[in-house]
Amino acid sequence: MITPLHHSDYTLKNRAFNCRMRNRYYEEVYYAFRALLPSDTSDNKSSGGSNSIWYQNLSQEVRRYEHLITTCLEYAQAAIFYGKADYATLYSKDKRWGILQEEIFLVHFLQELLSTIRYIIARLDTDKMLQDWSNTIQDMKSKPVRYGFVNTIQEKLDAMSSATIDEFKDLLKHVLDRFQIGNTLFGTIQELQNFY
Repeated sequence: MITPLHHSDYTLKNRAFNCRMRNRYYEEVYYAFRALLPSDTSDNKSSGGSNSIWYQNLSQEVRRYEHLITTCLEYAQAAIFYGKADYATLYSKDKRWGILQEEIFLVHFLQELLSTIRYIIARLDTDKMLQDWSNTIQDMKSKPVRYGFVNTIQEKLDAMSSATIDEFKDLLKHVLDRFQIGNTLFGTIQELQNFY
């Protein structure tokens, strides 16, 4: 007779490994997210130059961040046997190896973070395309041939570009607020789990 997977030594060791890796990557995710935030958190409009530099670097940093979240999510899902409920034993039945409700919630939290960061990446890609198009329009304006509504389009793109930086700052502030929940979950998990 085969021992159920959730009781085998291999599975328990695997769970411990996945939990440790999830915890390690969660900390990296949090600190990497803090690095995404602009260093100037004031609403001072005179910091336009630093906003521009921050925004130019955001695209590369956010892709690195997506990789960290994806890795953390994979370990978090593996730690709770995600999609394999018949292998899972809840903490209420097994204090040593059981799965906490907080671990399940942490997976959903990480999924939401990943979804938000992918939205930001898509927006950054779209904004880059619009900026390239705006530069093309600027080049068209310098030529002697007149192109109808080019000036009006250019003005709207410039206005949209400056509003975009504020929008990304606002999005990241909302993610920071959500991390208060994530960090509370993570603290509970670390307190209750002690795999040795």
